[in-house]
Amino acid sequence: MRTGEIGVKLTACIITIVAIWSAQQARAGVYPTNTCVSGKMTAAAAYCQSALKAWSIWDKNQDNVKRAEALGKAVTKLGESWTKAETKATDKDVDCAQTTLSLTDLQALVDAAVADVKDEINTGLDLGDKDHATCGKKLLNAAAKKCAGLLKAEAKYIKKLGKNMAATTRDAEKTKARGLFTESWSKATTAKACPTTADRGEIESKIDDLNDQVVMDTTVSPNVDNTQFTTITITPPASIPYLGKSLEPVCKDGSSPYSFFVKRGSVNKLLMYYQGGGACWDEVTCGGTFLTSYQALCDTTVNTSGSDNPNNQVSGFADRTNPDNPFKDWNIVFVSYCSCDIHYGDAVQDYDNYNDGTPIHVVHHGFQNAKVAEKWAREHFVNPEMVFVTGSSAGSYGALFNAPLLHRVWPESQFRVLGDAGNGVITTYFLQHEFSNWNFKGNLPKDIPGVIESIDGGTGMVAYIEAVAAYFPNTNWAHYSTAYDGSMGGQTGFYNVMAQPSIAHWPNWWESSCDWNEIMVQQAGDTYTAVAAGTNNYRYYIGTGSRHTMWGSDKVYTDATGGVQLIVDWINDMLTGGPAWGNVQASPFNVLLPGDPSPGHCSNDANKSCQFDADCGVGNTCSPQLAPFEVDVDHVEVNCP
Repeated sequence: MRTGEIGVKLTACIITIVAIWSAQQARAGVYPTNTCVSGKMTAAAAYCQSALKAWSIWDKNQDNVKRAEALGKAVTKLGESWTKAETKATDKDVDCAQTTLSLTDLQALVDAAVADVKDEINTGLDLGDKDHATCGKKLLNAAAKKCAGLLKAEAKYIKKLGKNMAATTRDAEKTKARGLFTESWSKATTAKACPTTADRGEIESKIDDLNDQVVMDTTVSPNVDNTQFTTITITPPASIPYLGKSLEPVCKDGSSPYSFFVKRGSVNKLLMYYQGGGACWDEVTCGGTFLTSYQALCDTTVNTSGSDNPNNQVSGFADRTNPDNPFKDWNIVFVSYCSCDIHYGDAVQDYDNYNDGTPIHVVHHGFQNAKVAEKWAREHFVNPEMVFVTGSSAGSYGALFNAPLLHRVWPESQFRVLGDAGNGVITTYFLQHEFSNWNFKGNLPKDIPGVIESIDGGTGMVAYIEAVAAYFPNTNWAHYSTAYDGSMGGQTGFYNVMAQPSIAHWPNWWESSCDWNEIMVQQAGDTYTAVAAGTNNYRYYIGTGSRHTMWGSDKVYTDATGGVQLIVDWINDMLTGGPAWGNVQASPFNVLLPGDPSPGHCSNDANKSCQFDADCGVGNTCSPQLAPFEVDVDHVEVNCP
């Protein structure tokens, strides 16, 4: 039985489960983390108001015992509310204690702000004077109401993220709280003698700063290391409940631990990066004895101390010390890859091994792995201002296909989605006979018009991007690639694997270079034309040469070969979403930069000049469908017929 038939048969049950899960997600309502954070904000609001009110009463009577009793009651109530919020979250499989600052830190933060406001308001007042004391009491009461009003508005907003008018309602309530404060301040300082030296604007700023700090420390977890990436490892067997499903994160072999990496930044923005690492879909590509000299065509484990750890990646956009890096201050979740299914598989396969009959057992749990990282991200970064979803190679598809689901996780965030070296150039045979082995289609959002049809109809990436760009019109969508994206692990390499009937030709990735380039450029143009007619929120960037992926390369800051805009500038334009963000295509696009892959025999040519044909013969005439690589000392040029 061919593996495509196995994939078709394997999962009426799985598809049904995923469909139910998707429906549950769509109507899931308030996520437990948001409820918990809202509860903690409400508790902070009550504590701030009670503390300032206790001091306002003290201004009037200077009774230290009653003030201490009032403050003690406020502390007790804060603790009870805080614990109640965390307990409810725990009962729903969420650790809200890790999401926010601690109770002790929250109390210290509010106490410091209250003391500052109290001291500044009372400066200049003689509390032995009845009028002065009355004024101090009124001003502190006004500050108490404003502090509570701001934080209550934020609490309601966090609980209702994504609901109609949630942000508008929050802003209106905060405006009302500020207006009442201004009005109360004016009345208190003009009715009778009130020689406070406090400036209304300064007091407002202090309360605003407290509000902002509480919001930051309850929605961007201060418990995540901001100096380096932390490794999050799940050892199988594991069952992690999330949105009505039990996730079982694991690598390809079904027993290796799955790990991902996280880091906190200094701004409330989030980078979701999906790692690359190839793919496999049958007995040969997944490492059967036919492929003993190459092993599997994908990364099958997460090396937490080696190359998979982003702490060891220090170039391109992975260089967080470069002042030109637009993501250097962002929160980051690095979604590792070891499932060979472009971060979207949800199937277990026993691929036939025709050589010795021993099945090749493969666990394609990339979708579940990605969901575990998503769960962690939403519980530590509750409401980012912006979410940039990207990934390289296999991770490019992980980004493009997980992004619609992430929109539902952070419904109030701005989104930008970029596929780095994953343009969706595949063969018809792969789509019809091999693609189903991952159960990829079962995870697609069925409520977005055109998404399922893009797979069923065979129109692929063009129709898919058209569908999601229309459904999320405020999100910018994009593809990046070089013109020939080479090497065995590059896009031309995998296209060559799909297109070649004999594995003897698989290492000769360049045999499909021109075919792949023609299709890729056509798809990019077709996608842009389709989207431009509607929401106009898709762009492409086609650089020169054959390097596979750009994210971790310093050329993002330096390379303008072929008259292109710098990649970093193009991405900055994508982030701002202004009219400067356009399509980019190098001209000429056949210049290979230093280090770019070139045909194997060319790199060994003593004369630094060669051509190749279908048999990779030096000096032969190039076949009509293939490209000769002309190599000289300075650069390589690719000339397609």
